[in-house]
Amino acid sequence: MKKANKLITVLIFIFLYIPMAVLIIGSFNTGKSLSHFEGFTLQQYAELFSDKDLLALLGNSLLISILATTIATAFGTFAAVGIHNLKPKMRKAVMSLTNIPMTNPDIVTGISLSLLFVFVGTGMLGNKQSLNFWTLLIAHITFSLPYVILNVMPKLQQMNPALQDAAMDLGCTPLHSFFKVTIHEIMPGIVSGAIMAFTMSLDDFVISYFVTGSDFVTLPVKIYSFTRKPIHPKVYAMFTLLFTLIFVLMVTMNLLQLRSDKRRHTRRTKAESRTMRIFKRVGAIACVMILLLGTVFLFVTTRNNKITLNIMNWGQNIADGSDDTLDIIAAFEAKYPHIQVNYSEYASNEELYSKLSNGGLVVDLIIPSDYMIARMINEDMLLPLNFSNIPDYKNVAETYKNQAYDPENKYSVPYTWGTVGIIYNSKYVSEEDVTGWELLWNEKYAKKILMFDNSRDAFGVAAYKLGIDVNTTDKEELQRCADELKKQQPLVQQYVMDQVYDKMIEGNAWIAPYYAGDAMMMMEENPDLRFYLPENQNFNLFIDAMCIPTCSEQPEAAELFINFMCDPEISGANMDYICYGSPITGATEYMDEYLAESEIIYPPEEVLSRGRSYSFLPGDITRFVEKLFMKVRLG
Repeated sequence: MKKANKLITVLIFIFLYIPMAVLIIGSFNTGKSLSHFEGFTLQQYAELFSDKDLLALLGNSLLISILATTIATAFGTFAAVGIHNLKPKMRKAVMSLTNIPMTNPDIVTGISLSLLFVFVGTGMLGNKQSLNFWTLLIAHITFSLPYVILNVMPKLQQMNPALQDAAMDLGCTPLHSFFKVTIHEIMPGIVSGAIMAFTMSLDDFVISYFVTGSDFVTLPVKIYSFTRKPIHPKVYAMFTLLFTLIFVLMVTMNLLQLRSDKRRHTRRTKAESRTMRIFKRVGAIACVMILLLGTVFLFVTTRNNKITLNIMNWGQNIADGSDDTLDIIAAFEAKYPHIQVNYSEYASNEELYSKLSNGGLVVDLIIPSDYMIARMINEDMLLPLNFSNIPDYKNVAETYKNQAYDPENKYSVPYTWGTVGIIYNSKYVSEEDVTGWELLWNEKYAKKILMFDNSRDAFGVAAYKLGIDVNTTDKEELQRCADELKKQQPLVQQYVMDQVYDKMIEGNAWIAPYYAGDAMMMMEENPDLRFYLPENQNFNLFIDAMCIPTCSEQPEAAELFINFMCDPEISGANMDYICYGSPITGATEYMDEYLAESEIIYPPEEVLSRGRSYSFLPGDITRFVEKLFMKVRLG
């Protein structure tokens, strides 16, 4: 029986730590793939420490974690003392309430706090940007408090109550007695609680995601955007360092707990007294450092005279200087030194819409797709553009003007355009099967097929296959699309968005519908991948465009950026990275020749004639489609 228990324990630890072991090994790999170790290198760590943006994000996370931990530890310790002094029944009831935040799902806590902050900030105080650094700090303090209380309470219960009484008999006030006696007895619990609060704060993504504004982003929230597409190995190095830090802190916490348990049955020795003095000194130094960090942060944020331009764009949808491309943001800031760009990302049009409609954010420039632009115009979520600040709008090709989503060219300027087709692995998929959308329903490739994880694109694919108008509002036709997707459901390995990258590149899936530009990026990583637009069938032809939302505080700076992106050289350099078509006349002259001549990015006119764009669907139809798609997903 003992051997079986040991075996199960070993298997559990293997299951828990193998993923981290793979990640750590990957951080020393000369290649980008986690499945193939090509050679040992420290280059990823060198690149990590030379990446100012990642280090700044790490600094943000450390700052918020240290501040939240300090405040939560102080308040949590005093709260634990107060709870300890309550009557037993009341103490039990209060502790039950204290434990709720730890058992409550993070997503519920995050959404609740977000709604509270928006209600108070926007609704009651009239503050347009109600989600900011301070709301993030308050949220971290809130979910850290119970962990401090939970660690301090047992130490209070183990402490001999006569010690505090003796101190007061010798002339100490209750407050004096607390700092002279009680705090020394419960110090291991305080330190353990602080370490637990720090690790939870540093690691938090879900709650931070919902309460983060556009002015201050932590590393876990940013890392989420990295996981949507192939991750650069330097991020593995960052994961490894964070794991090491958390591991060391947890080992320290357990050692402190072990020391405390041993000390319960013996008197405090001189060596232990010295340990306590060290704790006090370290704590004092930590408090001073925290105050200094907070002061520096406040000084920097209040003394920065630059205009902050908040941009939200699709993940990895702008050239960032990697792969020898132009760093668009850096080039813009160099041209306009009085403007500082704060750049963030979203995964889908629906995510962007949700963030803006919930309120509490200040965003100056967004880049949604055609049908979402129409929806936002319909709901008065966009500002009209001042084209006197966008003189290079003349470079936009006439083909991309007067589109149905913005017929008067009043609210948007095209950023890029592209198509949706099918990417497949030629190593496993027969060329005779590569014809139309039917490939996604081919039973030969069951469980090797991926499908869009959003209702608009998924229903679009089904509509193209059935020959139905992709913008139909006929519920019977939409039901036919849903029925077709139900037939496909048993064949689908997974419904994905940007997760398609790893699955197709690694060969874990063989067929997927996706965007042409992203397909080009995947093909660069795996030479067996191919892309095609279905023969004699319609497909999605989309335009992403730059718009200014009504929550913008810097519309003129946003218009400067729009004008900057209308420059042929800048647009061409940008397309070299994102691999989509440019709507700017002359941009192809500044693109890599291979990309500029690629029929994947620039299909022939006769092929493009079969392209169809999404239109804005009425709210009741959108909800109907989403409900049908949910039923498809659930099987």
